[in-house]
Amino acid sequence: MQIKEIEQQFLRVADLPQVELRSTRCSTQGYKSHSHAEFSIGYLHSGSTCLTSDGREQQITQGDLVIIEPGKVHACNPIDGGSRGYHMLYIDALWCLEWLSTLYEKSVSKFCCEQTVIRDPKVTEPFLTLVDLLQRGHVSEASAKLDHLAVALLAPYCAPIDTAGISDERAVRVKQQLLSELSNPPALEQLAEAEGCTREALIRLFKRHYGITPIAFANNARIEHAKLLLRQGRAIVDVAQDIGFADQSQFHRTFVNYTASTPRQYQQAGSISDNNG
Repeated sequence: MQIKEIEQQFLRVADLPQVELRSTRCSTQGYKSHSHAEFSIGYLHSGSTCLTSDGREQQITQGDLVIIEPGKVHACNPIDGGSRGYHMLYIDALWCLEWLSTLYEKSVSKFCCEQTVIRDPKVTEPFLTLVDLLQRGHVSEASAKLDHLAVALLAPYCAPIDTAGISDERAVRVKQQLLSELSNPPALEQLAEAEGCTREALIRLFKRHYGITPIAFANNARIEHAKLLLRQGRAIVDVAQDIGFADQSQFHRTFVNYTASTPRQYQQAGSISDNNG
């Protein structure tokens, strides 16, 4: 099959310059090892492919979602000459870095993916919805869904690269546990017991790995989720309940502490922006 015969589409949206979408169907075309300046998210909607990265090969099958950090060398090639179809979304690295900097309360200049292959409907659903919105030209809705995807994908699966090269799988597990139960995060004592250490040791290893305490990280993640819900027009009292605050007053105080604005101010600003867009 010649390149020009492959059914594929490239999509760029002027009002959403941080993303580019590539959709390909029934392709048997192989690739040399390469990297992208952007954060790459790929979803295989048909067939299978072989992902080569970090010197190892992994088979990717229909329904799998793959994430690759900027600058990482990789290749995805057909298996035994078979065809595959996929969506590739490229997100501007700076946009991702700014989002992660807010989450981790520090300037993030480089990040890594702590997991490459994801099989989680909570991630694939917003990804596929975003692809559909982009293809139909619904820019405002696509922008909101991109924020949703950041909460579902960047927070649990991506992290700043520590220049000291510190790596601790326990910290990664704790982060995943906190995010999976964000509305009712497990007590640090419970997490520490699961990792076979004391509460104090857990806090130290988490901060050594991520540069932030577990509680601060969880609060940041809850506020980012709250901002997403507020932009969707949800009632403030419902948002407070959904993300696990005891009452609206506690949510108000925490939101102000982390954003320097009230939930209502933030929500009204979003509404004005939407109306002008």
